[in-house]
Amino acid sequence: MKKTFSIPISAALTSFVLLGLLIPAARADCLYLSLDGLIPSKSDDPGVYPVLQETEWYYGTSWSETLSVPGFIDCRAVEYYRRYAGPGDIRSVEFYVYLFSDVNSAEAYCNSEIDNVKSVLVETEISIVGVFGVVYEYEDECVKMEIGASWGTISNVVFKVAVYANLGEDPTDRLISFSSLERMRILDKGGNPSVPEFSSLIMIPFLASATLLAIKIGRKSHCGIE
Repeated sequence: MKKTFSIPISAALTSFVLLGLLIPAARADCLYLSLDGLIPSKSDDPGVYPVLQETEWYYGTSWSETLSVPGFIDCRAVEYYRRYAGPGDIRSVEFYVYLFSDVNSAEAYCNSEIDNVKSVLVETEISIVGVFGVVYEYEDECVKMEIGASWGTISNVVFKVAVYANLGEDPTDRLISFSSLERMRILDKGGNPSVPEFSSLIMIPFLASATLLAIKIGRKSHCGIE
């Protein structure tokens, strides 16, 4: 009888040990539940976010977008502009944030956007911590300008920054500054620690081990009963 009961206890202890070893290696990103506060706004405290303030920068407009990609939930964007931008000046900057249901969907969308940029543009890649950034020249029948753009992911959020400059102005410094500003803003807000996402690849070995143990226990218990 003791042997019959000791097998399930041993199996349970083994399972807990396996889980304890796997959890530190598991990917547990804190998911964002909304985009509130993740982009600059007119209600920002100048003491906390002093960069985009009048009289240099003015709030332009805000809008949302809808994406037909897996996992997409919401998107918000905002524009700031310089009212007295002259020849060779930075004209405006746009911030975008995209909310996805999971980390993998966010990373897949961001990577696809970066791959698309690399395939269609002749650009200069810019080194920005935690962000992919490029600067390129844009020209059509009506306008010529220099554009700096960046993309990054934090958990299940994708962010993009676009800086528009008159031809002849290098938007690199502004792109680095605004991209770093947006990245730190999202990190400061933080995700929801009660909604961790564990990688299914990490959990598969644990589940498989638990299943095999359960089968083994069942067979031994059955043999013991007989």
